[in-house]
Amino acid sequence: MESNDRPRGILSPADRAYLRGGTTFESDQSERNARARIRERVLAGLYDADLLADALSERDRELVFEKHVGDDPAGVRALIAALAFLYRGAEDAGLDFETLLEEGVSRAEADRNVAAAVEFDVHREPLDADRLTRKLRRTGSLTLSELSYLREADDVSLDRLLDRYATDVETDEADDDWVQAKMTNF
Repeated sequence: MESNDRPRGILSPADRAYLRGGTTFESDQSERNARARIRERVLAGLYDADLLADALSERDRELVFEKHVGDDPAGVRALIAALAFLYRGAEDAGLDFETLLEEGVSRAEADRNVAAAVEFDVHREPLDADRLTRKLRRTGSLTLSELSYLREADDVSLDRLLDRYATDVETDEADDDWVQAKMTNF
């Protein structure tokens, strides 16, 4: 749901318009104030997550995620973006994301009276259109970030590559975002 018409979340409609580049401020101070207000809301949202994890009923949580996220391409993209934001934020704070992830999963599973172990490993490689094209030809599989990179690459026709190498995937333009958001590999 990218519209400014949606209800206020962490960001107000004015905040969303500013972050999308649709706001011009009369002074530098006004812009600094807007940025400070956004930072304060992000921090408050993080603290709200602690309350939501403990106090939001299981039924309400299920309704949000089953009804409004699970079958909605924008909802799935938003969930992925939230994880990406938290991953980068942990890095900015000098915290180990693997430890945070393990603690978060353990906290969630403890509510079910289950102990959980988490394995998390990140392998980093520079994104390169030629390498990704070869990978797609070789394996028929790309991650969401790799697909996004190829979509933005000027010298690669993603639709042509998908038609040729990923025949099991529906590539209709209307469903393309849904496929990319719902599945990290195809």
